[in-house]
Amino acid sequence: MASVDRKWVPLVLIGLAVVASLLAYRWLPPIVELRLGGLLPFDTGDASDPVPRWLALSLIPAIALVVWAAFRAAPTARGQRVGRVFMRGAPDEVTSPAQFARFGKTYDTIVLAVVLLLLGVHGAIIASTTGYPALGVRIIPMVLGLCLILMGNVMPRLRPNWVAGVRTKRTLEDPQLWRTTHRAFGTAFVLSGILTIAVGLVAPRFGLVTGIVSLAASCIVGLVASNRGRPIPGT
Repeated sequence: MASVDRKWVPLVLIGLAVVASLLAYRWLPPIVELRLGGLLPFDTGDASDPVPRWLALSLIPAIALVVWAAFRAAPTARGQRVGRVFMRGAPDEVTSPAQFARFGKTYDTIVLAVVLLLLGVHGAIIASTTGYPALGVRIIPMVLGLCLILMGNVMPRLRPNWVAGVRTKRTLEDPQLWRTTHRAFGTAFVLSGILTIAVGLVAPRFGLVTGIVSLAASCIVGLVASNRGRPIPGT
């Protein structure tokens, strides 16, 4: 699939999520209960959170649309001006639209993964409110693991930029360090995704916690890799 097509896939998925919400809307009462206590490894009793129907069915798609629009705006000239505010000391090419064009397919895949993760939460909410809380509990770790694998597979193809990746001063200024960092970072993401899916299948209550912990561990791996070869102060 060409990059020009792939970048619109998240918008299509958001549209499908809206359709799913509209279909569910007519079958749900004005106040619905979210029963996702099974996402946690400890007993939360029969706790449920009552929320307005319109909020439960519209919040996540709205957030996903805003996130997608922000990602799409980042590689533009206006996004470059915003990037310079946050990355004042970084090389100019880091925020350049031309730089994003060099890894357009990779960028589009990362955007897709982020939107998929949000819509996975939305799917879990719909499942919970329509009487399938056990399905909702399984959806979230499965989608989280899938998104980690998806992002991890393309992470090594990222180029220095102000939006995605391990964006330290050293990695942004050293292309070789950026590449080695993101090879390690991507591998950690893939392993984290596989572990999250495996635990989510065998023990759903531990799936989300496993995903969060392994994601944090992946970020630590990325930071450690980005500091490899750092000179020791005073030497």
